[in-house]
Amino acid sequence: MYTVTSVDPDPKHPARQSQPFPTITKPYLVGFFSLNYDRKFDPTAVQLKYVTLPPGPRTDLRLDLNEGFKIRRPKPDSAQDEKIDMLLTFIRQSHLWTTTETGHRRLQYDFVCFRGLLRLIACTPYDWKTPWIVQAIRYRGTIYLCERKTADRLEAERNETEQQKRFCYYGFKFEQHILTEEPGAVPDTSAPVMLGEEFCSMFDTTLAGHRLLYGAEMDGIVSNKPFDREEILLDDLRQCEFVEVKVKRKEATYRQVNNFYRFKTKNWWCQSFLVNVQRLVVGLRDDEGIVREIKIMKLSDIERESRPYWSPAVCMNFCADFLSEVARVMGNTDNSKKIYQFEFDSRESRHVRYRVLEEDAHRDAFLPDWYTRYLDDLQPKS
Repeated sequence: MYTVTSVDPDPKHPARQSQPFPTITKPYLVGFFSLNYDRKFDPTAVQLKYVTLPPGPRTDLRLDLNEGFKIRRPKPDSAQDEKIDMLLTFIRQSHLWTTTETGHRRLQYDFVCFRGLLRLIACTPYDWKTPWIVQAIRYRGTIYLCERKTADRLEAERNETEQQKRFCYYGFKFEQHILTEEPGAVPDTSAPVMLGEEFCSMFDTTLAGHRLLYGAEMDGIVSNKPFDREEILLDDLRQCEFVEVKVKRKEATYRQVNNFYRFKTKNWWCQSFLVNVQRLVVGLRDDEGIVREIKIMKLSDIERESRPYWSPAVCMNFCADFLSEVARVMGNTDNSKKIYQFEFDSRESRHVRYRVLEEDAHRDAFLPDWYTRYLDDLQPKS
C-alpha cells in the first residue's frame, strides 16, 4: 500500500519556479578510497589518475574508442550486489563520528548515499519519464539511502545490444587516452580497459539544512606534481583540481546542439556541481567512434548555455524537498531492518510516493550485519 507525498517534481509548478537556489555549503573532501578491477576495497589513492592531454590545438585528433572493445574487463558480477557496502567500509575506518549529549556515538551526518543517487533525484523535474526507486533505512540517527533498480532498468540491461555496450565503453576508453598514472606520461591504450577500477572520493555538504555524506567516482586531477598514490594525504588532494571526463558525439546540426543542452547537460552539471568540479574535459567523437577534438567546458558556461532548457535551482530544490520528505516520513525510526521505499513513476503518480516494506524485507535490508554490529559496539555499555 503506497502513501502519496506532496513532493511534485513538475518544473512548471509556480511554487517551484519561484524558489531561489537552496542554501548549500561548498562540497568538502573528507576522504577517499580505491577499488581494483575485482572491486577489492583499498583505503589508499592507488587508482588516482592524472589528466594528460595531447599537445594542442587538439582539433585534428584520431583517438579510436573502438580499440580493445573485445578484450575489455567488465565489472565482476559481484558488483551487482555491492549496494552501499563500499561507503560503509570507508565510514567504519573514518573519524567522522560525534558524541551526543547522552554519550552515544553517531555519524555527523543526516544522510549517507552515493552522488549518483543525488543526481538522479535532482534531475527528476526534467527526466520525469525516468522512474526510480530509492530505499531508506534510519539507524543510530542517520538515514542511509540506496538506489534499487526498477523493472524497466533491469529489462533494459537484460536486452542491452552490442552497440549500446560499445557506446558505454567509449567513455572508459576515452579516459584511458587522457588519464595516466604519472603526470605527463604517455597513455598505454593497448592495455585492456578495466571497468571495475575506481577512485572514489567522499564529500561533505549541507543542503537546505541536511548534512550529507556521499561518495563519488572521480575521473582525474590536473597536477604536474607526482604523488605517491599509496601515501598521499587528504590535505594534498584538497589542493588539487579534479575534472570530469566526458565523451559525446560532435553535433552537426542545430537540433543536435539543442538536444544536447536540453537533455544531457543537466546531468553533467549536477554531477560536477556536487563535487565542486569546475571544468570538464570533453572528447568529441564521430559516428565511427573516433575522437576528432578535445575541448574544455567550464561548468559556468554549461549552466549559462542551458538556461533556456532547465534550471539548476529547480533541480537542487527538488533534491532538498525530497530529502526533507524522507526525513519527515521516517521521523525517529531507529531500525536497521525497517525499509522505507520511495518511488517515482509518472505513469502511476505525478507525486513521489512511498511504502514500508514488510514481507521479505530482509532481502532488501542493505545495512549489513557487520556494519550495524560495529555501530552498536560504539555505544556506551549500560
